Amino acid sequence: MNQKFFKYNFFFFLLICSNFASANEPTPAQLELLEQLPPDLRENVKEKMTTASSLQSEIEETFEDSRSLILKPELENIEGEEEYCQDCIYGYNFFKFTPSTFAPVGDTPVNASYVLGPGDKLLVNFYGSEEIEEKAFINREGLVVLPLLGPVYLQGMTFSEANEFLKNKAKNELLGVDVNLSIRDVRSIGVYILGEAYKPGKYVMSGLSSITTALYISGGVSEKGSLRNIQIKRNNQIIATYDFYDFLLKGSVSTNINLQDGDVIFIPFIEESISLGGAFKRPHRYEIINGETIKDAIQLAGGFSSDVMEDTRLELSYVDRKASQRKMIFLDIDQNLDRELNDGDVINISSTAGLAPQSIKLSGEVNKPGEYSIQPGDTILDLLNRAGGMTKEAYHQGAVFLREDVAQSQKEAFNRSADQLENTIIDVITGDKISQITEFTLSPLASLITKLRSSNPPGRMIVDLDTLKLKTDPIKNFTLKDGDSLFVPKRPNYVSIVGEVLNTATVGFDPNLSVDQYIELSGGLNDSADEDKIFVILPNGKSQLVRRSLFSSRNYILPGSTIVISRDARPFDALSITRIVTPILADLATSAAAIAAISND
Repeated sequence: MNQKFFKYNFFFFLLICSNFASANEPTPAQLELLEQLPPDLRENVKEKMTTASSLQSEIEETFEDSRSLILKPELENIEGEEEYCQDCIYGYNFFKFTPSTFAPVGDTPVNASYVLGPGDKLLVNFYGSEEIEEKAFINREGLVVLPLLGPVYLQGMTFSEANEFLKNKAKNELLGVDVNLSIRDVRSIGVYILGEAYKPGKYVMSGLSSITTALYISGGVSEKGSLRNIQIKRNNQIIATYDFYDFLLKGSVSTNINLQDGDVIFIPFIEESISLGGAFKRPHRYEIINGETIKDAIQLAGGFSSDVMEDTRLELSYVDRKASQRKMIFLDIDQNLDRELNDGDVINISSTAGLAPQSIKLSGEVNKPGEYSIQPGDTILDLLNRAGGMTKEAYHQGAVFLREDVAQSQKEAFNRSADQLENTIIDVITGDKISQITEFTLSPLASLITKLRSSNPPGRMIVDLDTLKLKTDPIKNFTLKDGDSLFVPKRPNYVSIVGEVLNTATVGFDPNLSVDQYIELSGGLNDSADEDKIFVILPNGKSQLVRRSLFSSRNYILPGSTIVISRDARPFDALSITRIVTPILADLATSAAAIAAISND
């Protein structure tokens, strides 16, 4: 590949992507051009074209979306929103959205207690001897002019009161005519949200809006804004103080007053806050109000978690302002909880270790298979004894033991190997050996990288369940962990031959056959086989390289073994990475054989 070829492909990619961004499928002409590219490059270009199309669709959906609330910009690239602003008081992260416009927000449903006022649009239906549908606004005087009834004063009535009033009025004044009232459109009101608000300003919202609604659609408070001392002002007078914790932590709406046009919501600074850490159900930093006690703080945090024992003591760290130093005292959890708190206090409580439930799955040829709870220090032998031991048909040499953190470690090793191979490709392309490289050199390497990225190793550990060894060797009788699983299979009667052979096969076990003879049963080696890199994966997951000597090719074969013939690594000689690729191929083969063993079991 020369420089001109790369320039051509880059220009071609830009041209295709720009044209494809406005279409869902490539045109026939574009497909014809794509077919002229090498396979790998063609797939990459198609993928990028699809990405460009998806991006264009997202942009169009964004402009067509009429929502007035959008996710706060600082939350857009955060995976776990609960991790955002951990130093903020509890409740701050409840407000995830911010207004994209100051236009009215009027999608709140109307309830029976809604108070009618100027600007509300009503729908009045007369039925019976007269059938009339009338749409009318309540004017500034509080009147609505209706056919058959004339001007009617409704301002200040609740929706249910107005509906009942019109029914009675029609009954008394009209013969054979009933009336039904509904609200077509709710009036808009202007509310000022000031102080330490996330986005201070004047908001136009539905006349049904409450203080909670106003906070939600305005983005809530700033990082320094109070959630427990929010003031509602009307006609320059404070008519109420709102504690958002009543709603958030207790589900109470008793203080959630409805707003009126011209109301001012003033959010002051946080005056006092405390921190609760340790074995609380909801440890966090909380805002407190004057007079609250340790007992109140515990309730804010949801109480203690289940692993707090009766003899556990609270640690209270506080500032002695007279001595200008921080001090600590210890309190029993069932007394001394009426102590009032001050700004900066810290309450911690410890949990008792070893109380979290732990279990392991045991299956296969044991007398009592199932899921077992385990205690700290329990070993494999303890587990087998509790399960009544293994059955007569158990094949302990092929036991499959899986551990979650081992699987994670193996996956990380695969990813590191893939990164190493990718870096090697970059070094080759940017180095002076590019003239020696063809697509046939890089294609196998790309395939190997893909396998490493997509493979999910099972996390198998090599175990020896020989009862005598477990009793005498503490290394083999290791400690169990939560989430482990152990499967004891029946004795197999087969040997598998995989890799670079003419016919991958599973044949019956014969103790008299050698490795070479098993390979002959599968048709022998193919042209890409590496005769020096043949190894056997034993039933317990351990791998052994076959040494080409008089005796060794026979000694490693046990029932349930897998013979793996590696691919010759010479195609990678031009890259000088044969030593890197060979162990990677072995690791992939071992992982595949382990997965096959689990599947067969």
